[in-house]
Amino acid sequence: MVRPAKGRGGVRGAKFMKWLIGVDLEDKATGALHFASWLVHARPDAHPQLLPVHVLEESYLLQVLRHAHVESVERIALDSTVAQLDRHGIAGAVVPARVVRGIEASDSLIREFDAEHADALIIGRQAPTGTRDIVRLGRVARRLVRALPCPVVVVPPELRRDTVGDGPIVLATDLAETSGSAARFASRLAQSTGRSLLVVNVVTRTGDAARYLPAETAEQIYAEVGLERQRELGAWMDRHGLAGAASVVAYGDVIGRLSSLLAAEGAPLVVCGSRGLGPLERIFVASIGTDLACWAGCAVALVPAAWAG
Repeated sequence: MVRPAKGRGGVRGAKFMKWLIGVDLEDKATGALHFASWLVHARPDAHPQLLPVHVLEESYLLQVLRHAHVESVERIALDSTVAQLDRHGIAGAVVPARVVRGIEASDSLIREFDAEHADALIIGRQAPTGTRDIVRLGRVARRLVRALPCPVVVVPPELRRDTVGDGPIVLATDLAETSGSAARFASRLAQSTGRSLLVVNVVTRTGDAARYLPAETAEQIYAEVGLERQRELGAWMDRHGLAGAASVVAYGDVIGRLSSLLAAEGAPLVVCGSRGLGPLERIFVASIGTDLACWAGCAVALVPAAWAG
C-alpha cells in the first residue's frame, strides 16, 4: 500500500553534512570511498564535508616498529590513504587525510568523530553482496555496529559510484518512537543529496492467522490490517516532520521484503533506527538494521536513538 509524496517528498533545501570515513587500505574495501564519492557528486551545492581517517592499530605497530621508525610508517600510511582518495576522485573534496594511532581502530574512529562533531561515520563491509560468507562484517565494523555510538553507514565492498541507485532514500521504521532520530537523519540526508524520501513499514505475516481461513478471507484480513497500519504510519510520519514524504506498507518477512523493495526502488541507502538496546542486550538480540548492514546490496545507515542530529 502506497501513500504518495506531496511535492518533492519533504526535500526543501540542502544542508551540508560532515562525514567521517574510516579508510581501509585494502583494495577490496573501497566501497566506502565510492559511496563518499557519490555523496560529493550527488548534489554539489550541498557541499558535504568528508574527513578521511586511517588508524594504525597498536598490534600492527608492535610488529613493524622493529624494522622501521614510526614516522616512516605513518608517512607511508598517509601516502597510501591520499593515493586511495586520488583514485576515487575525491582528494580535492576532502579535508586533509589523517593517520592516527590507537589500540582499537573503532575507538580511535569514535574519538575522531566526536572531536570533529561529525554527522555520520562511513565504514566498509567485509563480505560482498550475494555471497554466503558467514562473517559479513569485519572486526572494526562489528564493534561499531554493536556499540552504535553515532550514526554508522555500512557500505558493501562491491559498490561503485556509478552503481549507486538513482531512487529515493529509504527510511525503514517499526513506528517506535526511538526511530525518531532515524527520521531526522533520513530527512537531512534526502535534503543533502537531492533525493526524495520513501518511508517503509513491513507488516510480518504469520502463518497461523490464515491457516484455517479461505484465501479470500485471509486477504481481506491482511487488507484491513494494512489500512490500519497505513494510518498508524501516516500519524508517525506527521509526528516526526515527514508528512510530505511518500510511504509504503509492505507485507512478509522484513529483511526479504525490504531487500526486494530497495532493489526495485533503486535506493542508494536505507536508514534504520536503533532499538535503544544496551551493550549487553545487543550481543544477544539481533536487529533488522544489523541484518541489513550484513546483507543489503546498498549502503545501510544505522542511527542510535540518542542521536540529536
